[in-house]
Formats: sequence, C-alpha cells, structure tokens
Amino acid sequence: MLSNQVPSADSDPPKFHRLFKFYDPEVVALMAILLGLFQLLLTIPTYTISVDIKYLFVCPLCVGSVSVIAGSFGMASERSPKRELLKNSLISGLACLVGTLIGLVLYGYAASTSLDMPPCTLQLHEDFACPQKVFESFYHMISGQLLVYNIAALVLHCFLSFSAFKGLRIH
Repeated sequence: MLSNQVPSADSDPPKFHRLFKFYDPEVVALMAILLGLFQLLLTIPTYTISVDIKYLFVCPLCVGSVSVIAGSFGMASERSPKRELLKNSLISGLACLVGTLIGLVLYGYAASTSLDMPPCTLQLHEDFACPQKVFESFYHMISGQLLVYNIAALVLHCFLSFSAFKGLRIH
C-alpha cells in the first residue's frame, strides 16, 4: 500500500538558497572560478612590477587561489548537494571575502600611489614615450585591473556566502 506522505524538509539535502528568481548559484560559482583564475594570471606581471610594495604579488596569488577553491566548492555543492560541501563552500567563501577586503585596501593603495622613478633623461625619439612613464602607466593599469577583479569577486562571494548560509539555516 502506497502512502501519500510529503517528504520533510530535513530529508532533503541542503542546497544553496535562491536569492532571486534569476539567481543561479552554479553560474555565480563558475564566475568566481574565472575571476580567481584572472587574478592568478595577473600574479605574474604583479611580481615583475611590484616596486613600492615588495610582496604585492602575494595578494592576488592568495585571493585568486581561495576564490577558485570557493567557486569549486560552490559548483560541487550545487551539482551534488551535501551538507559538508555547503559548509565548505560557506567557509571558503567567507575566507575569500576577508581576502578580497584586504586586497581592496592593498590594490587601492597601489593604484593611487605614484612611483618614485628617476626623471626621464634619455629620449630616443620624439614619437616614443619615456620608458619610466610607460612602466608607471603599466603599473597603474595592472593595479586597476586587480582592483576591478577584486570588487567583482567581493560581490560574487557575498552572494555565494549569503546563499550558502541561508541554505544551511533552512535545512
């Protein structure tokens, strides 16, 4: 004899809470992975150009790695919902939030400072810019890109962490 019982909410595995109608945690996790990879790729030029902040390259390395890990946990938790995966997604998302807040301060400082470069003494040709000016503009461009990627990662990980927290609280 079949019973018409409704399954309880406790028997369902915890999943990400849907914040909006068009919110898809899998897409947000994938974007977090991609932004983490962009920051990891920008570690190489940051290592070569960090003049005023000696270990500036460590921040995109750490934030990018944690962002990739948090996005991976989010993707795995969405594909096969388990409480442990959702907890790990929440913990790594919160770690990435802390890292991105530190990165905001660091990248903001790096983008706003002016480098102490010697004045340009050698001008090869009128059409070419001074090498010190080219280096300084490249430095500010990399710092600005890291700042933009960091702000985007901050927003994405806020969504993922809040969604995971609500999902764990409901179940």
